[in-house]
This record gives sequence, C-alpha cells and structure tokens, in this order.
Amino acid sequence: MISDNPGPSVGVVRFMTWLTAATFAISAALATDNTLIVITPHWEGIKREYERAFSDWHRQHFGTPVKLDWRDVGGTSDLLRYVDSRFAANPNGGDLDVAWGGGIDPYFELQKKRHLIRHDPPTETLARIPAEVGGVPMFDPTHEWFGTAISTFGICANKRVIERMKLPPVQRWSDLCRPELLGWVGGGDLRKTGSIHMSFELILQAYGWERGWQVITRMCANTRNFHGTAPTTVKEASLGNVAYAMAIDFYALMQVGREGPGNMAYIQPPEVIAMNPDCVGVFRGARHRQLAERFVNYLLSNEGQSLWMIPRGQPGGARNFNIERMCIVPALYQKLRGVTVVPVNPFELSIAFRYDPKKGGDRWQIVNDLFGACIIDVHRELVAAWKAMIARGELDEPSAVAELSRLPLTEDEVMKLSAGKWKDPLMRARKSIEWQVWARDKFRRIAATTTK
Repeated sequence: MISDNPGPSVGVVRFMTWLTAATFAISAALATDNTLIVITPHWEGIKREYERAFSDWHRQHFGTPVKLDWRDVGGTSDLLRYVDSRFAANPNGGDLDVAWGGGIDPYFELQKKRHLIRHDPPTETLARIPAEVGGVPMFDPTHEWFGTAISTFGICANKRVIERMKLPPVQRWSDLCRPELLGWVGGGDLRKTGSIHMSFELILQAYGWERGWQVITRMCANTRNFHGTAPTTVKEASLGNVAYAMAIDFYALMQVGREGPGNMAYIQPPEVIAMNPDCVGVFRGARHRQLAERFVNYLLSNEGQSLWMIPRGQPGGARNFNIERMCIVPALYQKLRGVTVVPVNPFELSIAFRYDPKKGGDRWQIVNDLFGACIIDVHRELVAAWKAMIARGELDEPSAVAELSRLPLTEDEVMKLSAGKWKDPLMRARKSIEWQVWARDKFRRIAATTTK
C-alpha cells in the first residue's frame, strides 16, 4: 500500500538540518561566553577553590555560573613566552582573557608590551588597598594590573636534618654560603619559576650587584640541584634531601603545617623583607572582557580576599585544599584574627629594604639568561671550583671570592642590553653560549689552581 504522506520535502529537510546546526552553534557560543580563559602558574588547589568560589559569587550577583578554562604552561617565564607567542600569532588578542599570578615583575613586562588593558574596579574596593608597601606598588596607578595576594621570600628549613647532621643555623641568605652546607642547599631554576627568580633578584638588590652575586654564587655552589618548579624545591627540604631550600612563604608554610613546626620552619631573612604582590590583569582583546573584569572585582572583594585567609572547612574558606596566603587588604587581618592561620600581618612588618620593581621587571629576562649560562649550566664546574677554594682555605680571601663570582658584564651593561638588543632571540642565544663557555673556563681555571 502506498502512503498518501510523501514525507518531508528536500527543503524542509535542509531547513531542519540548518536549524539543528544553528541550535548547537548558539548553545556552544553561549557556553563559550560563560567561560573565562585564565593563564596562571598557580597550583591546582588555588585554581579549584577559586573557580568554585567565583562561580558561586557570579551566580549570586549575575544569575549564572561560570566555568574557568585554565591555561597552565609552566612557571612565570614560560607564561610570558606563551603570551608573547599568542600575541605574535594574533596581534589583536582574543586567545586569552586574564593573567593571574606569578608575582609583580611579569606584569611590568606584559604592560610594557601593551598586552594588558585598563580596568577600573569600584572606587571603594581600591580604597581598601594601600598604593605601595616598602616601595613596591600593590596595584598599577593606570589600573592595568592589581595585586591579589602578598608573598614573601625566604628559606624552608628541615630541623631534623639540621640537628642530625649537626649543620650550622641559618638566618640570612649569606649564611647559606658556609662551606659546611655543601650539598645541603636546595635551589630552583629561575628560568622556569618566577618565585625563585624573585628570591635571587631580591638578593641582588638588597646586597648590591657585586656583593649579591658573591652571595648567590657561593650559595649555588652549595646547592644540591636546581628544580624546575618551586613546590619541588621545598619538598626536597621536607623529604630531607636538603636541609635548607629557597622558598616562597606559602609553599614553605604548607610543609610546616604538614610536618609540624617541630620538624620544619620558614625563615624570613631580616635583611631582605619585601612584599611582593601576586597580580592579575585583563588582556587586550579579551574575548570575554566583561567576565574578566568581574573576575578581577571578585578577587579584590572581601569574599575573594577572605578565601586566601580562612582555613579549609570554615565558612567563607576553602573546601578541599589548604591555600592559606596573605591577603592584600590590611583591615581583614584584624577582622579575621582568631580565625585565620596566616601567622603574621605583613603590613605591620618593619621594612628597611626597598625593592625596585621597575628594575627587576626591566632585567627579568637577561638575569635569567645570565644566571642560567654562568651558574646552572656550568654547575658541575662551579662546585669543583668551590671545593678547591675550600681545600685551599680561600673562603675569606676577597680576591678569590670576587673571581669566583665575577661576571662577563657589569650591572650597567646588563641594564643597557635589557633595554634594547636583548629582545633579539638570535643575539640572546649567541651570548648565552658565549657566557657559558666563559664561565666554564673560569671555574676550571680556579679548580686547577695549585695550593699556595
């Protein structure tokens, strides 16, 4: 029997197919518009807790939840390279919405390259945040970046190892130069981790260029190895592979909380106390600009700031991860006293040292390259030279110490190069190899010198 219904016409079928495709496209577009793309070096716990909290906050204030698309490309230096590559591929932006974390220096670099745009948070929000602490700005006067948390940099110590191995106590960075600590210091590769870079830059500025490199070179001669991530460096101390490790405060305090204050400690060298804000900024050409600006506003709000401070499981605090860090709003330290486990109010610290963030930002890349070529890539030769100096009793001889730490260029030459020619990748590669060969020859010569 032949049906009287001939079925849908070709035109109807085509229309239905188009309608289905259009429906999927609209749904995908709506989903994309509700997704914020954030590039960050923050660890998983911070990302998970802040995604949940921001989504809840956005639903409460604007009626919809939010999904965060995290782009993790490694440490701070890797982040900068990735952002540069995305803007090289698309000069108008659009691939990324927000940069979050990595300290302050990278944001000077992003700003200098015009990768960020202005955003004006509510006036009352910024009024709660000091403009600067110890010479370090807490937010950009032109509103292209804002501090969201505060970090200090110091030393994570394993008390059990120190006692068992009868190692000397350490209070200052220069104490890590002592010959008894050969092989007992943990370090990181500043080319890959921004917090380790910041520790070295603070030493250079606090001690001065020449004296700073003397401290850094001998400290690195005592270093067991250079890890590519800041958490791994601190874990080396927790595991007892080293007695002392360079550390950003919150990674060290996590180990203290896990192992107990009788076993682990965080040491803040008194000569180099600097408040370093962990910043956020909106990218030029951000596809989801409105959502990006709301994210910044949330991070600076009482809810976003309290999340750093309130312990896991407490109302307003984290749910699954311990993320205790110092917030950037002074009033919250008093408000949360007795609730927060953050041990110190950084705004009450006496800070004699004034960090120059512009200098640190301007020479970020060239210091990385110089350090990598003259210390990390020739570490074996450096250690051999240091051992020879110890054997010859030259530790207190100024000329010997100066020669060990001597660099192939001065601080003025570094600043001039960083402002111009160092942007040429071919020149950077050529000079890095040249410096590496120079440093290896120098250390081999020191190691081969006969005893006086």
